[in-house]
Amino acid sequence: MRLLALLTLLAVLPGCGQDGSDQRGVLLLRYAEGSESTEQRERGFLETMAKEFPEIAVISQEGYAGATQNSALGKSQGLLNKYGPRLEGVFACNESSASGMLRALDEARLATKVLFVGFDTSSRMITALEDGRMHGLVLQDPVQMGYLAVKTMVDHLDGKQVEKRISTGEVVATPENMDEPKIKDRLSPEQHTGDDVKPDNAKYRIAVIPKGTAHEFWKSVHAGAAKAGAELNVEILWIGPLYEDNKQEQIKVVLDFVTEKVDGICLAPLDSRALVESVRYAKEQGIPTVVFDSGLADESNIVSYVATDNYNGGRLAARRLGQLVEEQRKRGD
Repeated sequence: MRLLALLTLLAVLPGCGQDGSDQRGVLLLRYAEGSESTEQRERGFLETMAKEFPEIAVISQEGYAGATQNSALGKSQGLLNKYGPRLEGVFACNESSASGMLRALDEARLATKVLFVGFDTSSRMITALEDGRMHGLVLQDPVQMGYLAVKTMVDHLDGKQVEKRISTGEVVATPENMDEPKIKDRLSPEQHTGDDVKPDNAKYRIAVIPKGTAHEFWKSVHAGAAKAGAELNVEILWIGPLYEDNKQEQIKVVLDFVTEKVDGICLAPLDSRALVESVRYAKEQGIPTVVFDSGLADESNIVSYVATDNYNGGRLAARRLGQLVEEQRKRGD
């Protein structure tokens, strides 16, 4: 009986985790297996934490948020329940996972106690950055990504030489710099709001296939693609799955565009391996592919890869979170 009482007391003491450890540290909330872009962010984060902040433990990296805010919320709630008393910081590696984690932290009343760095942006996360519930956002340039994906395809179709890898850049927004013009533009990028315009006598028909169409990030990519289409006199055909969890639908979209004999395909692969065969088939049918946002396991059949340096994005997140944890420890918070 005395042993049972002691175990019960240890289970409720602050700093004692459900696995029996009292080690404090940070948590990585992953996105989904097979997503090359977020896997690179995760690797950049973990390797940088180990190399540059060896005194800060990553106490959890097993959680996958899934494709929606609701799935991310459920996973985040489970992780906070397990690690909450020991948690000093969190990195969530895309918009939907960060949104789900933010909601979970708010509901657990931990949002001002746990240091939190996310990836990508939304109106809710901008507010959280303003009021101190988030401490950093790694930002891509989705408008530029959409624009350059289409432009690279047009250059290729025109017979010009294109770079095999084109980086669109990444920055970190913080409460201290979020009002700077460059950061402000990244926090609230332009979004596509209307129908794509079909130019008279369009030079090419280019299919642009995102991972999903619901998230704000993809609406900004769409805006960039549409801008390139208007400038370069090409027709943009924008079709993709609603959410980022339907690779079979994305494969079908690719194959449908091959059947339609579009001039080129710009594709953000949902899965780095599952889309390889579809891209190979498109090439065999004489239709080139520019991959954007997220890479393929086999890049031998693509024209170019236009994306954020996602590994560096993860590295930037680690540096921001690691420095904040170090400062908090020095203050004795």
